[in-house]
Amino acid sequence: MAASPEATGQDAHVVTGTLEELDLSKMSGKIKTDLAQTIAFTVQNPDLFKGLSVGERIVVRPDDHGRVVKVMATTLPELPIPEK
Repeated sequence: MAASPEATGQDAHVVTGTLEELDLSKMSGKIKTDLAQTIAFTVQNPDLFKGLSVGERIVVRPDDHGRVVKVMATTLPELPIPEK
């Protein structure tokens, strides 16, 4: 049995971007990445998307079959005001 990425210390594949589409009746959605690529995904567990809306920035971890297994809402970091 293969160890999970967390167990081996390897970085798991994650996708960061803006939630463009979410259709829980079809169990699918799309994310527009920061590199302007659109990534389609399959919703494995609708509860992962509870409280999220189209337009929000999120980070998802898909499995090898494109099914999202983890979702994290993300906010833009507050940057310090540059000094003059």
